[in-house]
Order: sequence, then C-alpha cells, then structure tokens
Amino acid sequence: MSSRMSGFTLIEVMVALLLLAIMSMLSWRALDSMVRTREALAYRGHQFDGVRTLFAQWENDCRELGSPDVWLAGVPLHFQDNRIDLIRTRIDGNGAHHTVLVSYQWAAGRVERVESPPVLTRAELFQNWNALGKGTALDALYSLTPVQLMNQSTGIAARGFMEGADWSADSAQLNQQWLTPGQAGNPLLLGLELTVGVPEGGAPLREVCLTGQN
Repeated sequence: MSSRMSGFTLIEVMVALLLLAIMSMLSWRALDSMVRTREALAYRGHQFDGVRTLFAQWENDCRELGSPDVWLAGVPLHFQDNRIDLIRTRIDGNGAHHTVLVSYQWAAGRVERVESPPVLTRAELFQNWNALGKGTALDALYSLTPVQLMNQSTGIAARGFMEGADWSADSAQLNQQWLTPGQAGNPLLLGLELTVGVPEGGAPLREVCLTGQN
C-alpha cells in the first residue's frame, strides 16, 4: 500500500495572503470612513447647537432693548470690530425691571456673551457705556467671565435698520438718525442683524430680529 501527502503550494498560499490583505485593507477603509463620518456629523451637530443658542440669545436681547423713551444714552448700540454692545432690560424674579449692559465678542474663534449685573444709577450707566464705546471690555469693567455661545467662528458683525432709512453698520449713524425727528417724531429702530463668519470659506450665517418697536 502506498500513500501520497497533499497540501497547498507556495503560489496558493501567496494568493490567499494577497486576498486576505486586500480584504483587510477594504475593511479598514470602510471602518475609517465610518469613523470620519461620525466625527463630522458630531462636529456639525455641535456647531449647529452653538448657532441655535447664539441666535436665540440674540433674538431675546433685541426684543429687550426697551422703548426709545427709556434710552438715556441714545440708541443703545455700539457696533465695533468683532464686538457688539447693547443696553437691555432684565426682569428679575420679583418682577422688577433692571437695566443691564451686554456685549457679544469674538475671541480666538469663539463667540462669547457677557452681561453685567443691574446698573443702579445713571452715573454708572453713562460712565460704563462711554467706556464700552471707547473699546473697554465689559468683562473688564465688572470682572465677569464670558459665556461661550459658539465655537469655530471667523468673526461677528451687526447692523441696524432705522425707520425711514436703510441698514447701517455704523451705530453712530443710527444714533444721529434717531436724534433727527421727522413729522411723526423720532424714527424707530425696527430691526437688527447679526452676521457670524464660518470657517472653510462657508457662507456667513445671518439672523435678523425685529425689535418690536413698530
């Protein structure tokens, strides 16, 4: 009786290893693509949450500028390079109305918001509002910690729409327009627009809100 041993040839083993390597590479690429897609979706979702929070807060601040008869310092807006200052009304838990100062500022790719404690006197209001107009940061005036609203931004800007005029990014011009009454009295500040730059050459994001003064 005789027996013959059988097995794989060297060529068959090499072909099997090549196929295994190709399958492993394809599996790794698919897994890497899934991980990258998940990371991109998570980033976009986080960015969208930040934009939604920012625009919701902007809408709320715009509607609380108060009526022009309480504008002690003129139009309650300062438009500066990557910063917007405003004066708004805040109602506390007891229903009392307080005046507060608010700044939106851009720093190192982040959009931040700062709100002062209640301004108690006219002297404090005029002094700190003038300081903001000269470039002093609100968080420096009150030793506050800014609240981060959005990451990954390339800058912010704003403009206002005065009744009988056009959109303007010059807050001094808006104030001059307001101080020039017409037949019906002082014009109304009807709307504000916030523009947020986004990275990677994307189109800027814009939010227009009505002040409710009409």
